[in-house]
Amino acid sequence: MTGRGLDGGGVRRLIGQGWNLPDGPEQIAAAEEAVRHADALGDEDLAFHARMFATSAYHRGGEPAKSFVTFSWCLADFDAHPGRHDVSDDRLLRWFFKYVVSSLAKFPEVPLARTVAVLDDMERRFVAGGHSPHAVYGLRWMLARHIGDEKATESWYASWCAAPRDENSDCAGCDPTGKVVHLAERGRDAEAVALAEPVLAGRLTCAEQPQSMLTELLLPYLRTGRLEQAVAAHRRAYRAHRRNIANMADVAAHVAFCGLTGNDARGLEIVQRHVDWLDRPPSPYAEMEFAAAAAAVLRRLAAGGAGLTVHRGAAAGRAAGDVRVGALAE
Repeated sequence: MTGRGLDGGGVRRLIGQGWNLPDGPEQIAAAEEAVRHADALGDEDLAFHARMFATSAYHRGGEPAKSFVTFSWCLADFDAHPGRHDVSDDRLLRWFFKYVVSSLAKFPEVPLARTVAVLDDMERRFVAGGHSPHAVYGLRWMLARHIGDEKATESWYASWCAAPRDENSDCAGCDPTGKVVHLAERGRDAEAVALAEPVLAGRLTCAEQPQSMLTELLLPYLRTGRLEQAVAAHRRAYRAHRRNIANMADVAAHVAFCGLTGNDARGLEIVQRHVDWLDRPPSPYAEMEFAAAAAAVLRRLAAGGAGLTVHRGAAAGRAAGDVRVGALAE
């Protein structure tokens, strides 16, 4: 999607068509082009909508740090010019708050106080608009879990479960996925599986489901002896995750699953397919998760003495070539 000197109609078409592109580099390129043309025209309304599109494209395409800038710009413009925006802009910004808060926690360079402040602003806006705190409580649970505050995690989980759902809540597949995480981390695997079963049996239309739910069920399935379901979940979910670098942390969960089940050869296959993502990870958190899971598999393979290698593509400061699994593990 390229063009020189697009007029307003051309930029609107670029944005409209761009929303329908697959998540990833092509959509991000379309969003950045839309922003450039809107700014060149000096059209503030187009500039807003181009950046709203970019916020989604960056988040879903594996460059969430860039979404912090576009989201902040849009939020400031929304507050400064309320008459220029409608209810659909308001609703989408409320949805994007969830993108931004969840992503901020994955960047250690972002102070915790900053993430909390954004979440507080989100809650203030939800209260002012008469919305349920359901989505806010879910994010407060996420943040408490992230920093290891067990007491707060339990408290916010209870509040999240008790609050009524509304239009700002995650979909019927994504919302229970977080609750499966909570239960599984407390050894309540049977409850986690029971919670997920009606979700998986239903009709899921979200782009992140059922693969996100299936990935979180890998260990509960394994620990409750549902081995065939665990294998089926791995195969189905990994096929969906492998196409988009935004899913790097999820791919890491599949590498770890292969290691835990003694399927190091399968783990190596996945590491080989995605190892070059480490040159451009979506977040430090995703990089850490993938590196840790990959290192565990690679070390076991190195200990087996098979002399296996992994091919790495060329990158800044590195020529393409094969690396022994032990060296790559380190």
